[in-house]
Amino acid sequence: MKIGIFLGGTPKMGGGFFQSLKSLVLLSEIEKFKSKIEVIISHKEAVNYLKEKNINTKLFSQNTFMRYFSELFEIDLIKNLFDKIKIKHPFTRFIKKNKYDLIIFLGPSIMSKFCAEISFVSNIWDVDHKKNSQFPEHNSNFNFENKEKLYNYIVHKAFKILAPNQSIKKELIDFYKANESRIIVQNFIPMLPSLHKKNLEIKINYNELFDKFDLPKNKKIIFYPAQFWAHKNHKYLIDVLNILKSRNNNNFFFVFCGDSKGNFKYIKNLIKDNKLETHVKILNFINDNDVISLYLNSNAIVMPTFCGPTNLPIFEAFYFKKIIFYTKDLINDNELNDHLINIDTSNPEDFCEKLNICYEEDKIESITKKNYEFYKKICSEDSFKTAYTKILDEFDHLIKRWK
Repeated sequence: MKIGIFLGGTPKMGGGFFQSLKSLVLLSEIEKFKSKIEVIISHKEAVNYLKEKNINTKLFSQNTFMRYFSELFEIDLIKNLFDKIKIKHPFTRFIKKNKYDLIIFLGPSIMSKFCAEISFVSNIWDVDHKKNSQFPEHNSNFNFENKEKLYNYIVHKAFKILAPNQSIKKELIDFYKANESRIIVQNFIPMLPSLHKKNLEIKINYNELFDKFDLPKNKKIIFYPAQFWAHKNHKYLIDVLNILKSRNNNNFFFVFCGDSKGNFKYIKNLIKDNKLETHVKILNFINDNDVISLYLNSNAIVMPTFCGPTNLPIFEAFYFKKIIFYTKDLINDNELNDHLINIDTSNPEDFCEKLNICYEEDKIESITKKNYEFYKKICSEDSFKTAYTKILDEFDHLIKRWK
């Protein structure tokens, strides 16, 4: 059996890319199947990054032309014409040329639609476009319609689907009538903790990395690691800072990092218009070690997002022993909720008041200690490998019926 693992995107995608990368690393460590695995990447920008991680790859370029060409296959008339004259999608030909038996998509990908002749496994992280279609990142450029077509295809064609929690599993069943037996629940395993452990061995000085951003050392640092999509709700934090400023409370300093897409210019202009430059800093896209440095040197993490229910910074905060302020009522998992400080994202005053916990060191120590133990329980690399081993064992057994 030959397995292709498809890694889409580039490091600038943020959490989605790094979640996929961590999954790739863990899959390549499954002893039973490591000799049967090849890594397929879709963007040249990821090649050098993966080389630094000692991961060899095969490139299937998913450039602008490929994206538009793929969309032609969505038009029934053109697809029927292509079938009639035996024109196959380049990814279908790529699969056949490399003799793959199974493709694992580490995130939902349009390329899964061109696996008509073989089986595939796909991760689906969320269905936020369905629940929050009002945001521009979901409703512009036919993003909503394209995701709906893709998800409907995946849930009915995939050999197995991996969902990060029971809530997403239920939503896939409710929204798309997915076959429950095909959905495997496997929690996110964040990448940063393993990088941090590796860096501890080479004694990286995180304080020096922190200094280069010229952040104030006499204030409480509140860190928000997220892309600037509207649903990430940076606007809420601008409202919070305006309230703190009006009260002459200069004890807190917010740090945002993420690629300059989506809502980036809007948030940057709000900071300028409200004269908040001495209260917040945008660091744009930064490298892994700098992100780790910010986690280690921050007093708290905040995530007022509208979309979830779970996001990587939750588990990263648990690992780095930082309290995390998170959107109230977004998570319906009571056990996980017990480890978060919920904030009302319709009321910035609520967060202003809850920030006072940053001065309660004993309480913070108690919370973060419990959170770290919870992290070890739910982010088990062994359980991840076991889940995938079961999937691959099952498929290996089935494929022997015809190969």
